[in-house]
Amino acid sequence: MIRDIGIRPIIFSVNCYIATILTMFVAFSLDLKSPGWAMTTVYLTSQPLSGAMRAKAVYRAIGTFVGGAAMVAIVPNLVDAPELTTLAIILWVALCVFVSLLDRTPRSYMFVLSGYTAALIGFPSVLAPGTVFDTAVSRVEEITLGVVCAAIVHSLIFPKSAFSAFEQKLRSAIADTRRWLADGLTQQATPEAEMERRRIAADISELYLLGTSLRFDTSPHRPDISTIRAFDRKIVALLPLVSAIEDRLTLLRRIGPLDAKLTRALAGICDWLKPKATGDRLRAAELKEACVATTPTVGPQSSWADLVTVNLTVRLIELIDCWQAYLSFAAYLADPKQTPSADIRAAAAQIGPKPMHTDPGIALLSALAAAVAMGICAFFWIATAWPEGAGAIAFAAVSCTLFASLDDPTPTIRNIALLLALCIPIVFVYQFFVLPAIGGFVLLCGVLAFVLIPAGILMAIPAYAVVGLALALGFCVEMSLQTSYTADLAVIVNSNSAFVLGGVVALVVTRLIRVIGTQASAQRLIRATYRDLADLAAGRSHPTRDQWASRMLDRVALLLYRQPRFEPRPRHEFADALEDLRLGVNMIETQSIAPAMSKPAQDALAAMFASLAAHFRALARGRVTQLGDDSLQKIDIAISEVTACTTATHTCVAAIVGLRQTLYPDAPPYRPRQIEQADAALPGQSEAASTT
Repeated sequence: MIRDIGIRPIIFSVNCYIATILTMFVAFSLDLKSPGWAMTTVYLTSQPLSGAMRAKAVYRAIGTFVGGAAMVAIVPNLVDAPELTTLAIILWVALCVFVSLLDRTPRSYMFVLSGYTAALIGFPSVLAPGTVFDTAVSRVEEITLGVVCAAIVHSLIFPKSAFSAFEQKLRSAIADTRRWLADGLTQQATPEAEMERRRIAADISELYLLGTSLRFDTSPHRPDISTIRAFDRKIVALLPLVSAIEDRLTLLRRIGPLDAKLTRALAGICDWLKPKATGDRLRAAELKEACVATTPTVGPQSSWADLVTVNLTVRLIELIDCWQAYLSFAAYLADPKQTPSADIRAAAAQIGPKPMHTDPGIALLSALAAAVAMGICAFFWIATAWPEGAGAIAFAAVSCTLFASLDDPTPTIRNIALLLALCIPIVFVYQFFVLPAIGGFVLLCGVLAFVLIPAGILMAIPAYAVVGLALALGFCVEMSLQTSYTADLAVIVNSNSAFVLGGVVALVVTRLIRVIGTQASAQRLIRATYRDLADLAAGRSHPTRDQWASRMLDRVALLLYRQPRFEPRPRHEFADALEDLRLGVNMIETQSIAPAMSKPAQDALAAMFASLAAHFRALARGRVTQLGDDSLQKIDIAISEVTACTTATHTCVAAIVGLRQTLYPDAPPYRPRQIEQADAALPGQSEAASTT
C-alpha cells in the first residue's frame, strides 16, 4: 500500500483535514448543536477532482434542504401517531432511493441526500416532534457548513481540476479510437481487440461523466453541458460504424480479394487517420469521392459482394464525416476559451440529456431493502424503548442509500459496520484519556490528525477508499464533539452501538433482498437490450440512431465492469452488446426507409419485424430461440425490391444489407431472385430434354 501513496493522496488528505478543522472552528464559534455532523460532511463531500467535489457539494446542499423541508412537513402533521410518523419517514427514504437509481448522473446524489438527511432529522424527532424544526435547522446548518468549508479548501489549496482529468482522458480516447480505426481497416478483429473495444466504450462513458462535472470545475475555461452532450453523440456514433466496417471487410475478404479501388481507398483513409494528416478537410473530401467511385452500380442482378461493398462504402463515408466532426469537437474541448465553430454551435443547440441505462426493478428492490432495514430497526427501537434506537434506524438508512448503486453493496456496508465497531475503542481512548489531558483548540486539532490524516490518504487511493471513508465517518460520528467536553460512558456505548446495529441490519437485509450478483446483473443488462430491440422491431419505440447508440454504449461499458466474473462466451446469438448496437442502428435505418419502398417490400419487412419482435421478446424472458429462415427470406425479398427500384439510394441498400448481415452473419450469400428462379427451373428443363 505504501507504494500507492503519491503526492496527490497526501494533498487530498491534508485538504480534508484543514477543511475539517475549519468546519470545527466555525461550528464551535457559532455554538452549533452537533459539530460532528459538520465534520462528517467534509469527508462525505470531498472528492479528488475539484469539479466533481463542487458538484457533489451543490447537490448535497440541495438534498439536505429538501430532506429537512420534508421532515418539517411530515412530522408535525403526524404528531399524534409515532408509528405513522415512522412509516412516513421510511416511505420517504425508500422513495428517494428509488428515484436516485433512476438518475445515473451526479444529480442523483441530491436524491440520496434528501433521503438519509430526512432519516437523520426525522427519526430522532419521532418521540419529540416539537424539536423537529430546530433539529432540521441545525442539521441543514451543520451540513451546509461542512459543504462550504470542503468546497473552499479543495478549490484553493492545490486543486486538481476535473478539466485536466478530462483532457487526459480525452487524449487517451482519441489515441485509442484512432488505433482501433486503423486496425479495423487493415486487419481482422482478435479476441484482444474485442476487449479493447469494450474498454474504449467504458472510457467514452467515463469521459461523459467527467464532462458533466466541468461546469462546477475550478478551471477558468469550461465548456457548457450542451457541448459535452453533442461531443458525446459524435464519439458514440463512431463505434457502431467501425464495428460494421470491420464486419463487412471480413465478409468481403472471405468472398475473395478486395477490389483494387477499394484497397486504395482504405489505404488512403488509414493514412488520413494518422495524427498529422487528420483534419485535412480537402483530403477528407477526396477520400469520400474515392469511396463513391468505388461503389458498384446497384441493380436487380447485383451480387451479394456488390451489395456488401455498397454497405461498406456508405459506412466509410459516414466514418470520415463522423471522425472529422469528432476531432473538431475534441480540438475545441481541449481549449474551450476559443470561439466554437458554427458546426459545433449547431450540433450543441437543442440537444437533450444522454440516454443511459436504468433498471427500475433493481431500484425497486433497493428501495424495498432500505424500507425493510429501517422497519426492523424501528420495531426494535419501539419494542425495547431504547433511548438511542433512532440512531440505528438513521444509520441503516445511510447504509442502504449511499451504496445502493452497487451490484453487491454488502462488502462496502460490511466494511463500514466493521470499522464503526473498531472505532469504538479508539473513541474510548480519545474521550477518556486524550481529550481530558489537552487544553485548547490547537491541541485538539493536533490529536485529531492522528486518525483523520491516515483516513484521508486511504480515501484518495481507490483500492482503500471505502476503508478510509469508513474510518473517517466512524471517528467523526462516534466522537460527536461538542463545544464543551462531556464524556458519558452509557451515552457513548448506546449511541455507538446503535450505529453498528444499524449497519449490521442493513447488511443482513441487503444480502437477503437486494444482492443479485455480477453475472445476474449482466444478464439483466442483456435482457433489457432484448426488450428494447423487441420494442424497436414492434414500432413501440422510435429512438434516433444517436440515442440508441448512446444507451447501448452505456450498456457496453456497464458490461465491461462485470466482465471478470461474467461468462467468457455468450450463451446465444446476440449476447454481445456491440452487435446489438449495430443491429439496432440497422433496424432504425431500415424502418426509416420502409415507407419509400414498394408495397411487396413493405409487407415483407413488416412481417420480418413482427417475427423479430417475437424473437427478442422471447429472449428477454429467458427463452433461447433461433431466428427462422422465413425472416431471412423476407429480408431477401426486401433486398430484391430495393435493388430493382430505380429511386433507391445507396443508403437504403446499406441499411437493408446491414440488417441481413447482422441478423444472419452465417447465412448463405444473398442471390438475386431472377437467378434463383432460373436455378429452380433447371431441373424441369433437364427432364423435358430427356423425354424428347
